[in-house]
Amino acid sequence: MSSRWRWTTSSESQRQGTRRWAAFALVVAIICARPESACGSEIAIVVRADSALTSLTRDEAYAMFVLDQRRDYITYDLPDTDPAREVFYLHLAGKNLAMMRGLRARLVFSGLAKPPRQLNAAELIHILQQDPKAIGYLPTDLVPPGVRVLLPLGAVP
Repeated sequence: MSSRWRWTTSSESQRQGTRRWAAFALVVAIICARPESACGSEIAIVVRADSALTSLTRDEAYAMFVLDQRRDYITYDLPDTDPAREVFYLHLAGKNLAMMRGLRARLVFSGLAKPPRQLNAAELIHILQQDPKAIGYLPTDLVPPGVRVLLPLGAVP
């Protein structure tokens, strides 16, 4: 019976070691896959340079992008596949994309809100340069001339 006990103990310690390595590998994978690391710059809410909107608080931005209280401005969103989108909503609302989808679904289903139209970064820049009522968000390293940063949301952690 003692030989069986040793074999079980050896096997158990081997499994624990394997579990530790698996847990370590999982933590490393999660850290490397964070959208913040993919984006690499600050995220900022931007408008056309001559827009009448001169300042925006974080609460006003939340109301415009999440709650559909846009006044007479048109909000634009980056697509789900863009890592800047998750960083934006993490900074603005403290929610990841899955949480934002759930919140948006409830708001749309109840008739309280419509989600912003989704455009890729190049299309968004083109719209921002053309329409003084357009408002969106971009990584600060993509902000071109003619587009003004309205509300920087801080450095990506």
